[in-house]
Amino acid sequence: MFTLGRKIDFNYKTNKIIVIVSILAAVIGWILTKKISSGFNIGLGIFLTWALTREIDPKHDYSAFMAGAFSLINLLYYENIQLIVIFWIILLMRIVNGITGKALTTFDIISVLGLTIYLSLNNKNSVYLIIFTLAMVFILRTIKNRNLILISGGISLVFFIVESFLMKYLSFNNTNYSSLITIFTILILCISFILFWFLSKEEIKDDIGNIVKRSKILGSQILFSMVVLLLFFFGDININNLIIYLSVILGITIYFVIFKVLNMNRYN
Repeated sequence: MFTLGRKIDFNYKTNKIIVIVSILAAVIGWILTKKISSGFNIGLGIFLTWALTREIDPKHDYSAFMAGAFSLINLLYYENIQLIVIFWIILLMRIVNGITGKALTTFDIISVLGLTIYLSLNNKNSVYLIIFTLAMVFILRTIKNRNLILISGGISLVFFIVESFLMKYLSFNNTNYSSLITIFTILILCISFILFWFLSKEEIKDDIGNIVKRSKILGSQILFSMVVLLLFFFGDININNLIIYLSVILGITIYFVIFKVLNMNRYN
């Protein structure tokens, strides 16, 4: 049984809005790029930006829309969006934060491990495997079936060693540390670790109404920033995906600051 999926309830106004915005973005993307596939990817990219933000900041509905607004930059410059990688990150975060409220199953772990191995082989990059292993470390203390986690993490680690040293699938990207993109990315990621420390203090409930432990929420938030950091330095991250990841952090940061300031003014 797969427990990592989350249904979109169209009774919620915010869910209706993001679907409409994503469709509009897809149409505009189609017009600008003159390709239906590109428009579809841009629209789905907006939706996945929203979904990523909801995983990191489930407490505030509208931070996800702010993140989506930032990711509209992809309309101005589009090459390709690695949609499957974003989907994979969302699944990893759900494994760690337990936001679905359901106990992880063997199928959950094995299916995400399979997807991880596929990404590493298809992209000829073993960094995906070390990220999966890292996620297994994050949940080792919180899951009952530790043998499953140890075995899955072990398999991932073996694949990582084989791909990295025998197949040469791991290499440090030629990063220009003086470029504005690199400086901005590192700065935003550094800010994110501070942000998540405060953001995780807020009470979060899972999909069935139970309070989620802060350690799980914080763990998934930290995992997200570490994933972006590893993909930036060792992965095959492209500019459109990077825009989405940074938009998530920017949207949450700006909304969180504004939200706190408004609350302070309200009580003063």
